[in-house]
Amino acid sequence: MAIPKRRFLPVLIALSLVACAGPPAPPPDPGVENLDLDIRLAAVPDGLLVADNQGTSLQLRPTGENVGGVLWFTVGPEQDGVNLVAAVKAHQEHIEGLPEGDYKGAQELQGPLGTAFYSRGRFVEGEVVEEETVLLTIHPSGNRLLTISYRYPAGEDSAQRVEQLIDVLSNVE
Repeated sequence: MAIPKRRFLPVLIALSLVACAGPPAPPPDPGVENLDLDIRLAAVPDGLLVADNQGTSLQLRPTGENVGGVLWFTVGPEQDGVNLVAAVKAHQEHIEGLPEGDYKGAQELQGPLGTAFYSRGRFVEGEVVEEETVLLTIHPSGNRLLTISYRYPAGEDSAQRVEQLIDVLSNVE
């Protein structure tokens, strides 16, 4: 059975337009890079969005409407041998030095960048009880401390916040 010419021509035109268009464009890069901090996140984990990425400031915020907090990255200076245990102790002293500072402890983790620690504590800022959890590890380029800090209103969601930090760490390149 032959296809009538008037039906065949539109199909032929459509096929030739698709062929001329070339391959589809790749999807947008889900990651974010900060050259001043010399880090890249392969992807921003679900539940977070980039709030600032200028100079040495890379900040993420939760996407939830009623979920507060800010997550930020700090890179220390080059040094011979990064002492993660000393960095945990410094965070403990920092928390304990804040109004009503209550240090909750630390735990060692093994991740994509090697050994890391998370350290957590609560304090009062104004009239609000805040929680700060930090992830401390060696920067991907080596010989520098990489600190990922997450400060948020204290609540019953500490475990989920730590999981978000670990998700962020697993995306650091």
